[in-house]
Amino acid sequence: MPQIDMFPPPTEVGSTLYGDDVEAIIRRIVRQGRPEDAIAFYGSSSFLHWTRLCEDLGTTRVVNLGFGGGTYATALHYFDRLLVPLKPARIVLYFGENDISNDGLTAESTYARFKMLIARITASLGKIPVFCLSTKQSPGKWIYAGEVSDLNQRIAAACETIDHLHFVDVGSALIGENGKPMSRYFIADKVHINDGGYAMWARILKSTPGLL
Repeated sequence: MPQIDMFPPPTEVGSTLYGDDVEAIIRRIVRQGRPEDAIAFYGSSSFLHWTRLCEDLGTTRVVNLGFGGGTYATALHYFDRLLVPLKPARIVLYFGENDISNDGLTAESTYARFKMLIARITASLGKIPVFCLSTKQSPGKWIYAGEVSDLNQRIAAACETIDHLHFVDVGSALIGENGKPMSRYFIADKVHINDGGYAMWARILKSTPGLL
């Protein structure tokens, strides 16, 4: 795989860029090469921290493109550096948390950026399958629960009407009978999930038709 040139930053992204994470991803891809029929996991730190992603899903076709603080704005910013050179056969998306909690967006404005990313994927990579993971609720960000639920509903509805989009609910399994996130699936920061949470996600993704 050829070395990827630096992609010039826009004048305003409206989100923290976490460029070091992205540079580390590019170095890893150049070193390891591009797998055939690659499955790109494009998302925020919830992917970055999933260090056993390939092992948990039982495939070497997965390429982890997760970077800290990822939002739909930074997903668009790094699109030409990460997704285009990889030429994935399918994409698994996880953004939304940081858009709402860190960038101060609403469900509506976050959804608008989601649509921009989907349009960019379709224009550049064609109508490849895109699996849109639900934005999880977490104890540390419970104040944003309403906006997160609204965002998930909007994205789920879009996936019902667009053939190559698929909504995958990975959040409900982390919610207890009282309707709130179960702390046993989260690390001490009460935002990121632990090994038990990732094991739950792995079971859901492995049972999702067409994802792997």
